[in-house]
Formats: sequence, C-alpha cells, structure tokens
Amino acid sequence: MGEVTICRIVLSSQLPSYDVESLETALEMASIKIQKQPNRAIGVDDLVVIATVVSGGTATARLVEYGVKVARVINQWRRELREEGLHPNGRLEDSERPPLELSEATDEEIEEWLSRK
Repeated sequence: MGEVTICRIVLSSQLPSYDVESLETALEMASIKIQKQPNRAIGVDDLVVIATVVSGGTATARLVEYGVKVARVINQWRRELREEGLHPNGRLEDSERPPLELSEATDEEIEEWLSRK
C-alpha cells in the first residue's frame, strides 16, 4: 500500500527544534505519519514535514477526518507556541490550493483548509 498526502507543513528554521519535535510527536500520536523532506529547496533551513496516511479504501474515504485531526493537532501546537511567546512561523501547502500561513490563519481557517480534498 502507498500513502496519501494530507498536506505539507513548511516550518521556519527559526522555530526551536523541541517545538518542531512536539508537533511531529503530536501528529504521530494522532495516527498521522510524517516524513521529513530530505532536500530543503524551499528555504535555506526551512523544515518540510509531509503528513500522510496509509492509502487504501478506508484511508481515502476518511481523508477529510484525517485532515480535521491534523488541524486540531496544529491548532493545539500553535496555542502552545503562543503561550511560550513564539509565533508559529510556517505554512500549509498543497498543490491543489494556495498556501495558508500558520501565524495568520484562525483555527477555523486551518480546519477548513485541511478538510477540503
């Protein structure tokens, strides 16, 4: 079985590594597989995390549900960063639509963006 990409999460290299790792861990705990893109062509040190799920009838049919799970994880992570006084510098990307800036979007906009497939 292959994998279905939910989105690409491009995170600023200025974010502390433990904050990036906390997002990765939270996604994995929500049964979302992540891949770090080996070559970082987007920016000098930007980190690209690709959120995926194993493909198959169930995963494809539940892609919107997985998108909502990713949105909830990202929104919680953004709240935690803001409590630390940090900005969640990064964006969501998908070849099918314009990118969404994590530092500017509302929780609702992130959930809507990730639930459209």
